Amino acid sequence: MIRGVLFDLDETLLDRTRSLNRFLHGQYARFQAAFQHVAPETFEQRFCELDQRGYVHKSQVYSTLLTEWKINGLTTEQLLADYRTSFSDHVEGNACWHAVLIELRKRGYQIGIITNGETAFQMANMRTMGMHSLVDHILISEQEQVRKPDPMLFQRGAQRLALSEEECLFVGDHPYNDIQGARQVGMKTAWFQNGLDWPAELARADVEIDKLADLLSMLDQPSW
Repeated sequence: MIRGVLFDLDETLLDRTRSLNRFLHGQYARFQAAFQHVAPETFEQRFCELDQRGYVHKSQVYSTLLTEWKINGLTTEQLLADYRTSFSDHVEGNACWHAVLIELRKRGYQIGIITNGETAFQMANMRTMGMHSLVDHILISEQEQVRKPDPMLFQRGAQRLALSEEECLFVGDHPYNDIQGARQVGMKTAWFQNGLDWPAELARADVEIDKLADLLSMLDQPSW
């Protein structure tokens, strides 16, 4: 029986793609003098190509941009500092995230978030949205010193909720980091189909959802 639901953050609860596009629009404007020979659409498109959905460190992304476009008078450190301090001003959640967390709480589920990333950065994003106050525990890879898909992080998630792994459902968008990572410790898994293709060599998640609200009807079923 499922008694706890653990979520990935980026591209699951948080709409990182829309948030990033909003941030990049603002960053371009803040540093327009340096990027004046680069169109804003080009700046945003090339950043996203290099970023690879957040799996490339931003220091590498900015370093590449400055080198490719031969930007002078602006450093990787300046752009990275702006990213770390300003991104949270632009965050948006995926549809119904707030209502889903509220309803899960009403139903008595323990709720947690397990995310990779820098602690201060991810906490700022969740605090801006008020997300931190709607869950019982948050595990961030930098703070925990272990990253998804390491099984230790998922085991800690269950422990923090005072549940067994078998009593937990993990919801995430990444087939390996989220679904495979959670499944290897015995958690049930729900794949949030959010723009990634499923690898042919990997066994499918227990369930697949198109929107977060689907979780509620799924958990109503006697099999859960």
